[in-house]
Amino acid sequence: MRPETKKKLDHIIFMQRLRYAAIAGGIGLALLAFMLFMAYQEEAAVDKVTATAAVHGEIIDARRGHGRNSVYKLIVKLDDGRSVKAVSLLSAGAPVHGDRIDLNEMTHQSGRRNYSVIRIISK
Repeated sequence: MRPETKKKLDHIIFMQRLRYAAIAGGIGLALLAFMLFMAYQEEAAVDKVTATAAVHGEIIDARRGHGRNSVYKLIVKLDDGRSVKAVSLLSAGAPVHGDRIDLNEMTHQSGRRNYSVIRIISK
């Protein structure tokens, strides 16, 4: 084989290997960036629950969300006079206006409050 032909073939092989290494390096860099982003999101977005209390009230409005496996969106008037929004899973039963309800009130570190259904007491 002539030296210039060998040099061209060596160059082609080198460029192929360089291309594969660049692709692998890019994929590795993208994975590393994604992992760092997810770690940052997990650390920055934590809003820990500081207090949990059981509250009781009466359902004012119950509407089923859109979709096959959706939830019931409830508006509940609590015994202390507040009106709150809560979500009830389908497995808890179909809530109707006037039913009594027990809720779990979760207060977060930021001051936000979430309400989840403990049980629905039908009339």
